[in-house]
Amino acid sequence: MKKRLLFLLFQFASVFCVSFISYLLRPLPVLYYILIYGFVPLFSAIFSLKLVVKSVNPYLAWILPPVAQSLGGLLAAMGIAPDPLPVMITAFISLVGAAAGDVINKTNKQGRK
Repeated sequence: MKKRLLFLLFQFASVFCVSFISYLLRPLPVLYYILIYGFVPLFSAIFSLKLVVKSVNPYLAWILPPVAQSLGGLLAAMGIAPDPLPVMITAFISLVGAAAGDVINKTNKQGRK
């Protein structure tokens, strides 16, 4: 139980740091859009997939990245809420990553029988 909780906290902290740094790079528009719309969702999807493969509940693995991205954007803008589109993209892509991890777990279980 503690190991899974530490995995979730590490996921939250890492996605928060990546999104906070990405939001701080807002004055560089090209790099900002690449990071917010591309890198952060893919990073969160890969992290969600790895957590689900390590036996974390898929419903818990996908919800923390959009929360961390929202908090990172809120703190980087000093109280102004971030644009909701990148947060929704991150939520959807991390949901896909968690579902892929669940499918990997189920196919591994079927292969062992």
